[in-house]
Amino acid sequence: MADRPVCELMRALPSSVLPDEAAAPALQRMRCEGVALLPVLDYGELLGLVYERDLARLRGELLGRRLVRDLMRGDPPVAPPWRSVDAVLRLMLTYRSEAVVISDRGHLVGLFTLDDAARRCGALLDAAALRH
Repeated sequence: MADRPVCELMRALPSSVLPDEAAAPALQRMRCEGVALLPVLDYGELLGLVYERDLARLRGELLGRRLVRDLMRGDPPVAPPWRSVDAVLRLMLTYRSEAVVISDRGHLVGLFTLDDAARRCGALLDAAALRH
């Protein structure tokens, strides 16, 4: 798995949110799409990532008044789709990030998360167990 390109294991880019969008609709979108984070884009430029757990901590009226830009985590790690999974995992460690944005020549094409890596490891372990 380590030397495979990350594009083979990444998930396609989910929808994105705007920095001036209210937190409540962003949280609802994440829950509808079944994702734990969304990229924050402004005119196609990546500003950061907003995580479901950060939004879920807010309650009621506060959730409706806060903007995504106030809750996002800026400057996420970015890697090209041909980068090895091992290199992307090392990037996650360096940035202490749960996700890396995958970008092909400036165009966001996907996300690679710790969950993606764990799922792949689980699948490999299952396949190995079936062989024995």
